[in-house]
Amino acid sequence: MSVPPRSSDSKNWKNNLKTDRHIPPPSDPTHYLLSPSSGQAALNRLSRHYEDAVRWVYQEQKLNDRAVREGDYPIHPKSVPLKFWPEAQPVFWLPEFEAPHDHFRVFQSTSRSLPWYFRGTDGKSYSQLVHPLTVKYFVSRKIDSVSWKKPRFLATPMSSHRTLLVWGPRSTKPPFVIKSSVDVWIGGLNRNVRLKEIKRSVGISSLFAELTTAELNRHGILLLDDSVGLVHKGTNAGLLARDASAKLGRGEEIIPIFSLVASREGRPPRIVEMIKRSRLGPTAWVDKYIFRPLIYQAYFLGMTTGLVGEMHEQNILMELCDGLPTKRFWHRDLGGFGVDRDLRRLANKDFTSLPKGIHERHLGATYPLLHLLLRMYLQGSLGWAIGYALHRHLNLPLDDFVKLYNLRASELQCLIFSTNGANATTKFEKDLERYRKHNKPIGNWRWRSMDEALREWRRIARPETS
Repeated sequence: MSVPPRSSDSKNWKNNLKTDRHIPPPSDPTHYLLSPSSGQAALNRLSRHYEDAVRWVYQEQKLNDRAVREGDYPIHPKSVPLKFWPEAQPVFWLPEFEAPHDHFRVFQSTSRSLPWYFRGTDGKSYSQLVHPLTVKYFVSRKIDSVSWKKPRFLATPMSSHRTLLVWGPRSTKPPFVIKSSVDVWIGGLNRNVRLKEIKRSVGISSLFAELTTAELNRHGILLLDDSVGLVHKGTNAGLLARDASAKLGRGEEIIPIFSLVASREGRPPRIVEMIKRSRLGPTAWVDKYIFRPLIYQAYFLGMTTGLVGEMHEQNILMELCDGLPTKRFWHRDLGGFGVDRDLRRLANKDFTSLPKGIHERHLGATYPLLHLLLRMYLQGSLGWAIGYALHRHLNLPLDDFVKLYNLRASELQCLIFSTNGANATTKFEKDLERYRKHNKPIGNWRWRSMDEALREWRRIARPETS
């Protein structure tokens, strides 16, 4: 399975690469693209050993009711060719170059080592994978001391154009996930992974590392970590390594929330089938399996670390076991997390765990984030998407679960405040603003696990509303 030549220039580059690795690769992105049949065959071969990864990427690509608004696609003068959209399930080779260590800026979480695919061939260099849509950018920079390598990895995009599932077609190593620079405009932004984004993602990863994986798991939090990033000093188009679960446990499954609510070729969304199989009404099901666990996880992270994520339907993935929700969720895109500084201070946490070259100022805005981001993303985006799907298929009133969100957030915050001696009223967001002005750090988190918290919470919970 070799790179298919698309022109005489492409063929010459491939033939000459062994003798002169400074010859730039073809800039035409379609040169690296496999035919649809070859791409599907490559995915089929991958699924023989990594069925979970292929099922996951299928959901990301196909179970996705992507809403394209005017101005999103295309944006002159650059846009994403339709052949590279996730919905087309493209499979393509990844160009790759390497350069000496001191030509790169490299940042990594304090708890992680350098991924094997970042290492160059001689032990004195780093290697950077390049999305086909970004080759032209790198070639135009005319970077010194860059050696281009024969492509060794295939890739296909997840729901995001720049997040790729990557594997070696002749390798026994499991597939991995990267967040690659894509030098095109999507949604009004250039999608190169810039130095600012790398520092923020790796910085947040280092703050997460203050909690053990076992501790996060007890609270229902599974993390797709963005732990290492690099960018060549001659560019501002870098690369992030992202965790991936190539193989899951028996009966386990990962499904993004946007896939959970997506239409399926005339069939209702999967969330509708899951609700119908349960003995719960639609609002009660959403309350039990989505809102309460996610609100709890948001408060746990916010009140113990100050970390607050964008909990929308792309960043949150539900864990299932034998088709049933476990109330555990995968969280991804650490570059979207912010730090609520007052809550971090009240949790008696500082920023000494940040790695060299990353400082507090790289972690985003300094204003209060907890309720702002939960309103915008958990209630306003994820909640609205679920409500819209249930309105269409189960005749649930078109409601974005505002009342349910307010009810549950208020209840949980009252429980938390009852431990810490803070005032609690019906105006829970204003209560938190007053709490931010306290000088005394809070004690230990009240509950050892999410299950323990949910049991106590249920004893005081009021009936959900529809």
